[in-house]
Amino acid sequence: MKGPIYSARIGESLCIADDVPYEALLRHIIEFTARAAVARSIDENDWEHEELRRRGLSVLQIFRNGKAVWTDPSGFEAELSEARREGVEQRFNDRNELDSELYLRLDETLRKALCRAGYNVPSLLTDMKKLFVELERDAADHAAGAREGLVAEILKAAPLQLD
Repeated sequence: MKGPIYSARIGESLCIADDVPYEALLRHIIEFTARAAVARSIDENDWEHEELRRRGLSVLQIFRNGKAVWTDPSGFEAELSEARREGVEQRFNDRNELDSELYLRLDETLRKALCRAGYNVPSLLTDMKKLFVELERDAADHAAGAREGLVAEILKAAPLQLD
């Protein structure tokens, strides 16, 4: 049986993942996070990158099988009650579901994956500042290495000839 499919957005303008299995959702989040940290390290980040850094996974709007995933039971119940009063309960249920553990699972799985990549960071649920610091530092180190490598290549390819 085919598992659930996920989508993730930040605001209405940026789709990080669209209709992908859980494993691909994780890869897309890690890729977006790494790209956001690199963009920030060269001062070319967008507002979505900064939101992710400041608010962590909580900034993501996650959809599973086309339904918005709610993690707050009281908020979900309040909206469901409102939908009942308005006579649109079925429409609400067709578009929303409650899973208070989803973001906790995402956090745990992402932190394990990042740890395997050499980044041992605290929870990513409410901010990613520590992760961004590490990623930005590594981006700067790699950039410095690339610059030195380019200088070495130029010097090697263009030896000086004294006449």
